[in-house]
Amino acid sequence: MAIALGALVMSCEGNRINTGLTAEEKAMKAAVEEYVPGVIYEIYGKLADETESLYGQLAAMKGAATVTAAQVNAACATFLEARSWWEKSEAFLFGAATTYGIDPHIDSWPLDLDALSNALTNSGAISALDADGAAAVGYVGPSALGFHGIEFILFRDGAPRDAACFTASYSDEALGIDGKTELIFATAVAEDLRNYCFQLQVSWDPDSPADRVELVEDELEMNTRMDSGLTYGENLLQAGNAGSTYKTWQYAVSNILVGGCSNICNEVANTKIGTAYYAAADDTESLDYIESPYSKKSYQDFKDNILSIQYSLYGRNGATAASQTSLMALLRNHGYGKAGQIETALGEALASLDACINSGVAFVDDKKAAVAGTAIEKINALDELLNDAADWVAKQ
Repeated sequence: MAIALGALVMSCEGNRINTGLTAEEKAMKAAVEEYVPGVIYEIYGKLADETESLYGQLAAMKGAATVTAAQVNAACATFLEARSWWEKSEAFLFGAATTYGIDPHIDSWPLDLDALSNALTNSGAISALDADGAAAVGYVGPSALGFHGIEFILFRDGAPRDAACFTASYSDEALGIDGKTELIFATAVAEDLRNYCFQLQVSWDPDSPADRVELVEDELEMNTRMDSGLTYGENLLQAGNAGSTYKTWQYAVSNILVGGCSNICNEVANTKIGTAYYAAADDTESLDYIESPYSKKSYQDFKDNILSIQYSLYGRNGATAASQTSLMALLRNHGYGKAGQIETALGEALASLDACINSGVAFVDDKKAAVAGTAIEKINALDELLNDAADWVAKQ
C-alpha cells in the first residue's frame, strides 16, 4: 500500500501541470504553449526550407556548363533569406543548437581564409568534396564551414559576385583556386548546413516532415532526442511533468527570458558589435571580429537577432504586437511593473539598428560609428530589463 501511495504522490507531482496552478502559472503555461509552435517550430521550419533551397541552387550551379547571373543572384537572395531565419532563431539557442554544437558548427566567424585556402588547394580534399559532399567537410575544418564559408563564395564587398567568377578559367587570388572548385566547396558546405538545420527542426518539432526525420535520424544518424525520449519542444511544453527538465513553469519562462532573449542581447551588444567597436587601433584581431563582412549585412543580422526577441515576447513569428496569451501579456497582466519599459526598450533597440542600417555605411567599413555605439547602449538597456523580468517570474 505504501508503494502504491508513493507512486500516486509522484504521479500527482508529475502532473501538477494539470492541477493546482496559480493564475500566474496558468498564464505562463499558455504563453509557452503559444511560443513553442508559433515561434520556434515556425522559424526552424523556415530555416530548414531555405537552406534546402540554397543547397539545391548551389548544386545546380556546380553542375551547370555555364553559370548565369540569374543563378548567382537567386542563390544570394536565398542565402540572405536563410541567414535571416537563422538570426531570428538566436533568442532560443538553448536546447538542440547548443547541446549538439550546431551553433558553432554553422555560424563560426570570422572566417579563417588561410585554413580555407590550404584545404581548397589540396586536390584530395577537393576530390572528396566533389564526390562525397557534406560527408567530406572534415577536410575543410570548422573555421570555414556554415553560413560564412558560403557567404565568402557568393559575396564580395557587399554584392553578389559576377557569374564569370564561377568558371574553371577564373582564378580567385584570395584562395588560389578556380571558380568551379569554389562551387564544389560551397555546395558541400551548403549540404552540410542543410543537414544541421534539418536536425534543428527535427530535434524540436515532433511533427517535422517525414523525409527530413528519415534523413537526419536514419541516414545521417544525428541525435534528435533528449535522454527522456522527448523532442526539445515537447520537453518545454511539458514543464512541470515528470521527464521534463523544466520542473516548474517559472523555470521554463525564466529560461526563455534569460537563456534565450537576454543571452542574444548580451551577445549582440557586447560581442557582435562591442568587440570591434571598443577595440584599440592596433588590436587587429578584435577589429576583424565582424559577422557577415562579405555580404556587409552585419547590421541586418543584429536587427534579426533583436526581432527574435520580439517574436519570443509577442508569441508568434512575425508578430508586431503581443497576443493575449504571449509572454508580454503575462508580464503586463499579472503585476510586473516594468512591462511597458520592456516594450519601449525593445522599440528603441530596433530603432537604433534601423539607424545603423539606414546610415548606408556597413559595420565592417566603420567599426567605430556613433550609431553602433548607440545600438550597444539601447540593446544593453533591453537586456537589463529582460533579466529583471526573469527575476520577477522566478518569484511568482
